[in-house]
Amino acid sequence: MKKLLVLLFVSNLLFAQSGTEIFLLDITNSSGNITLSNPKNITNRKGYDNQPFFHPSQPLLYYTAMHDGQTDIWSYNLKTGVGLQITNTIDSEYSPTVTPDKKYLSCIVQRKSNGDQDLVKYNIKKPTETQMIFESQKTGKIGYQAWLNPNELITFVLGEPQTLHYQHLISKKDLIIAPNIGRSLHLIPKQKAFSFVQQIEKKWLIRSFNPQKNTIIDIAESHPDSEHYNAWLSENTILESRNTDIFSYSLMTKEWKIVDLPNMFLNRKISRMAIKGNKIAIVVEE
Repeated sequence: MKKLLVLLFVSNLLFAQSGTEIFLLDITNSSGNITLSNPKNITNRKGYDNQPFFHPSQPLLYYTAMHDGQTDIWSYNLKTGVGLQITNTIDSEYSPTVTPDKKYLSCIVQRKSNGDQDLVKYNIKKPTETQMIFESQKTGKIGYQAWLNPNELITFVLGEPQTLHYQHLISKKDLIIAPNIGRSLHLIPKQKAFSFVQQIEKKWLIRSFNPQKNTIIDIAESHPDSEHYNAWLSENTILESRNTDIFSYSLMTKEWKIVDLPNMFLNRKISRMAIKGNKIAIVVEE
């Protein structure tokens, strides 16, 4: 029964593929009052479109899309409005993330043959060229990742409990940082630190981890009834989706404020978010 519960948890946690759309919106921040406007559905089809990630220097948004029972990585060009399929394999790719050198997309690859979840990177210019980063037979199944530089990253490793790992590719260091973590892993803007969400007793906390200092600091409480998805607007402001709403938290005032959303999102569940400049991509339930 214990193994069955773990399998059910993993399935629901990482790859629950209900119908979702990705919307692109403008962000306005007026003295801490944040408004999202001009929504554009950039996927606009039935099925699973999720896990958006902006390229840091090009007008591209990467995301995961399901077709015919498996997922591949797609890109959306913010200037031309054109979508392009990046990967086309027998396996399923998730969580596209541009690596710090901007040469690769690192992705979780769920193997069709045995269900392993490896961390692999694809050459952006030639996606058929791949390199293995972590083989799950050795490290455990990887769920999510966030990079500090080309050699340092954190990963979400599935298990009972799920754990946050810090890894250094050159030294082969692999440290367990925290148990019972959520799915949002981010590099904090203008810092050499990551944010993650962790359940401690009955509370969920948004926390930061600094690998150089080996310190963990509490940032704020995550809403207990949310799925604990967040994204950084700036080094002082983080957004959190809470079912059909989005809230912003100021590290300066220590206050949560509701974000003003377009009327079309009333009563529609919001989950993952990605931010670049004055643009935000949000995942909305169909």
